[in-house]
Amino acid sequence: MKKILFSLCLLLGAQAAFSQYWVLPNPNAGTNPGSLNSDDEYPVGGGLPAGWVTVLAGGNTNPVWSTAQTIPFTFSFDGSAATQFKVSSSGILTFDVASSVAAPSYTKSTLPSAAIPDKSVCIWGMGGIGTNDNVISKTFGSAPNRQLWIQFSSFGYGTTASDGSNFTYWSIVLEEGTNNIHIVDNRTGGYSGNANVFAGIQLNASTAINVQATNLNALAGTDPTPADNSYYTFVSGTQPAYDLTATEITTNQYLAAGNVNVAGKLRNLGSTTITSLDINYKIDGGATVTSTLSGLNIASLATYTFTHPTPWNATVGNHTVEVWATNLNGSNPDANTANDKKTKTIQVMSENVVRIPLFEIFTSSTCGPCKPGNEQYHSVVDSIPETEFASLKYQQDFPGTGDPYTTVETKNRRSTYYGINSIPRMEIDGGWDNNASSFTVPIYNASKAIPAQFKMNGHFVQNNNNFVATVSFSPLINSTGAKLYMAIYERRTIKNVKSNGETEFFNVVKKMLPNETGTALPAVTIGNWDSITSSYTFPGNFRLPTDGQTANIINLATENSVENFFNLGMIAWIQAPDKSVLQACHLSSNIPAGTSSITNTMNNVTVYPNPASKTTTIDFNLDMAQEILYTLVDMNGDVIVTNSVKGTQGKNSISINVENLANGIYNVMLFDTKGNSHVEQVVIAH
Repeated sequence: MKKILFSLCLLLGAQAAFSQYWVLPNPNAGTNPGSLNSDDEYPVGGGLPAGWVTVLAGGNTNPVWSTAQTIPFTFSFDGSAATQFKVSSSGILTFDVASSVAAPSYTKSTLPSAAIPDKSVCIWGMGGIGTNDNVISKTFGSAPNRQLWIQFSSFGYGTTASDGSNFTYWSIVLEEGTNNIHIVDNRTGGYSGNANVFAGIQLNASTAINVQATNLNALAGTDPTPADNSYYTFVSGTQPAYDLTATEITTNQYLAAGNVNVAGKLRNLGSTTITSLDINYKIDGGATVTSTLSGLNIASLATYTFTHPTPWNATVGNHTVEVWATNLNGSNPDANTANDKKTKTIQVMSENVVRIPLFEIFTSSTCGPCKPGNEQYHSVVDSIPETEFASLKYQQDFPGTGDPYTTVETKNRRSTYYGINSIPRMEIDGGWDNNASSFTVPIYNASKAIPAQFKMNGHFVQNNNNFVATVSFSPLINSTGAKLYMAIYERRTIKNVKSNGETEFFNVVKKMLPNETGTALPAVTIGNWDSITSSYTFPGNFRLPTDGQTANIINLATENSVENFFNLGMIAWIQAPDKSVLQACHLSSNIPAGTSSITNTMNNVTVYPNPASKTTTIDFNLDMAQEILYTLVDMNGDVIVTNSVKGTQGKNSISINVENLANGIYNVMLFDTKGNSHVEQVVIAH
């Protein structure tokens, strides 16, 4: 009998130990737990991605509870099954849905507190007073590894209601399988000095596990993406003595062939300080490469950066690298082998080539948030030489009636190719998918640091409204399924002004060649070159649609929306099946060396009288007879006069009537059929 009682006591003791929690802090993580949720953090009806459900609506002057909500998977809290929860407008989630405890006050207090029901998760200190302060939920992932997110969206702190400058987003995450609970610091703006909460789990009125004993300050800023998020994980059970996890492989994802250092980061999740370990890696599931690291001092919850002493002789191709640690402090095994290893796919190229990143922005002159998004984008790139990056703007048919320069191609690039359903949206190299207002110099630098997987160059020849473009490319790694895309863009437009306050627009896509679906690349051996040529003639005349709706949209087969044909450029890029951009380039408007010789067919250009009041005359000499295109452009970039003449060998003259033009400075531009051009300024003064 004593043995039975002793065994029962051991069992109960084990259950009690298992039902406790310990806290694993991840401040400034720069991601969400498990990286399952990549949704932007916006208010309901203000850019929030699809799939979220409102659990509790805002506008609660006094704290209230939601109705009971069902957890969509098996979950255990404190060792007992939890099937439902309810949430308060003051930041409390409780599994005790039958509790009669009133919704806690908007004024926070320390935990534990008699004002909090048993079995609760607390982010106490928020207040859902504002009309748009909603509690929302969404399930991410697939069984058996799902996460249920309960987000306090656009809340205030305490009794100070949120507004356009003061807001906060925090979340409680329930995790299937592990029974872990995460408190996520998503986003905060304003509330200087008051952006803090008491965060923790309250088991009962006398027992709580806090993130910290004092106020927990919000670390996340106003970035609506997970890039500045922090989170705090409540792990079921007790903290093991030995638990070391590989958190990151820092070896670059793109490399040139040769000896490579395998490097990364380890984190000590155990309670014992680590003084020695074996660090291991293997490539493509091959032999394990092991080395002992000693003289270490990795405290509990600390991170250690390592470089494996034995380099990897990397060969061209895609490789899977796997790293992990063993033999902790001599021969101690890891208590949780499920989190030991980290893997990463690394692409090894034949050589390192600088890549031109591609920035695609989906925008509209009817979109209010698009204006600050575009302004933030240009604040980053306008000081950088434009040859170092490629930039395109795709005008869209919403919100409202949409942008007049919307085309079927710009719509399809957004909705069909990327599956984007909201703007403003910015795609960096087909992977970074966020609002351009979140774009920063570090993000630019990160995109620029990724090496190219192709060598690439190109040129185009423009004859009035006709374009012939050739792009050459050479792979640096074996690649299948990639496509070549080309776009003709107008450097600056002003006639599509609508309602969002923008008065000029840059790098506006006018046509994709041959269309928005691109051209499949042929198979090319690494080190060899191939090329693709495409052409397009803008048809008909300029038309300014009233809006971007289907009934009024530009018909690319019969008309065009080009304001100035001499303000067009071309960009080309290669994109993989996973939408990652492998290389981009600006197409030169000159015929490349070796293709044909370019002679200086135009010379001795003069414009007189200057200033002019009634007519101005352009004299020029031609080495050979050919057609000459001339245009008069004002300082806004608007084409005032454009025409062509059959030039003869020798001296030629063109007269332009300027009698009805406004006083000011104008550019006189001449173009010949060899790609040469000449610009002179003329002053109109009546």
